[in-house]
Amino acid sequence: MNPIHRILLTTDGSITTIIEAYTQKKVEVETVEQKVIPANAEIAKDLKVSEGEDVNYRVVYLKAGDEIYAKAISYTPLKRLENSFKEDLMRADIPIGKILKNHNIEARREIKWGKVILDQELAKEFGVKKPMFLVRNYDIIHKGEILIKITEFFPMERFERSEQ
Repeated sequence: MNPIHRILLTTDGSITTIIEAYTQKKVEVETVEQKVIPANAEIAKDLKVSEGEDVNYRVVYLKAGDEIYAKAISYTPLKRLENSFKEDLMRADIPIGKILKNHNIEARREIKWGKVILDQELAKEFGVKKPMFLVRNYDIIHKGEILIKITEFFPMERFERSEQ
């Protein structure tokens, strides 16, 4: 595993900023899916909310140029959001880190786990040859509660180039 892979798995900072520094390109957020769903038992337990509570489910790609550098799946309990934050989140095409910054939200990222997986379907989705992905899961904590739970996927081959 090279240094950029370790950085992606362990950082508690902005992934968007890291990808922009790595690619030297602006990262765009492309929303794949976004909807409000009732929390099922597993989501309710993970977010520490009641079953049936409204949760924003969001799947986005972080793209630099025409290439996908990350896929992020997030769950956000809507009752924990201020209206203006909720509006920006629902607009969808703003990275979560930038929404936090724009709203002066003091929060921390708590990494739950990170690993390498093999996944042919993800390789097709990302348009990469090698099916090796870094995957990590973390919570964004605000005022002692989970504000957002995120799982991110990074195609390892996109972060193996010797020159950018």
